[in-house]
Amino acid sequence: MTSLLLQIDLTRPLVHQGPFDVIVHKLSDVIVEAEQDSQSQQLLANFQSYVSAHPATVLLDPLPAMTRLLDRFASYRIMSELRESLRGEAMMTQGVSFPLICKTRVAHGSLSHEMSLIFSGGGLEDIRPPCVLQSFVNHGAVLHKVFVVGDRHFCVERPSLKNFPSGACDRKTIFFNSHEVSKPESNSDLTALDGQTASRAPPSSEAVAALVGELRVQLGMALFGVDLIISIHTHTLTVIDINIFPGYEGVPQFFSSLLSHIESVLDQRQAGGGPSATLISDIYTNYMTTNTR
Repeated sequence: MTSLLLQIDLTRPLVHQGPFDVIVHKLSDVIVEAEQDSQSQQLLANFQSYVSAHPATVLLDPLPAMTRLLDRFASYRIMSELRESLRGEAMMTQGVSFPLICKTRVAHGSLSHEMSLIFSGGGLEDIRPPCVLQSFVNHGAVLHKVFVVGDRHFCVERPSLKNFPSGACDRKTIFFNSHEVSKPESNSDLTALDGQTASRAPPSSEAVAALVGELRVQLGMALFGVDLIISIHTHTLTVIDINIFPGYEGVPQFFSSLLSHIESVLDQRQAGGGPSATLISDIYTNYMTTNTR
């Protein structure tokens, strides 16, 4: 049977637009806005109602899993659990110390990229709760972004914050936008190393594969990104963020990998006695040009 790709209109009843075998979505904006906006609440409720009434429809990714990752408190608890399960992969396990990275609690939207680097207890007056704090780890100004598509993943290097002296000092808080700092073409003073720093090897493929495999199990998701850094002092691997349906910039194989994953999901469903594929739906509009991660 012929498969079709259809863009969903959330303002219209989904039952009149389907049936759908697979829905690929990025409803994170709607989920966040639904906390304060009645129209978004209704759109989300209508979508959830349709999904509940059509359990055979595959959702990439499940709404509860995405909602959990939108809260950095929850995602950092996942990171803590990862350190326990991947203890043999040299994951960072130390406590919090200055300097500190301060991030918003909500891990989505433009404000989620607004961060600060705090150097002392006095600098804590600059934070605006609710937020999360992470110890800053010197990592040679290199960020390793891991993009996951089903059982495949891709690693891309990006610029990152330069090294800073460990421990508290009287330096003023630095405010920055993480998206601007880590863009491929970034030319920020914050990414310029002050002296000669030996280049570091990327994280081992075995460590990344183990991390991705464990995250797929814990998250129950197929489309996500992981931000990794490697300490220049201890060479340990640290997870600093987990991203919902990231931009996949620098991954030319993204769409072919996504289609392969969808085909795999449909094949598994058919093998289990499900119906043949009729409609594959997407509700991300101009995704690659509008996504900011």
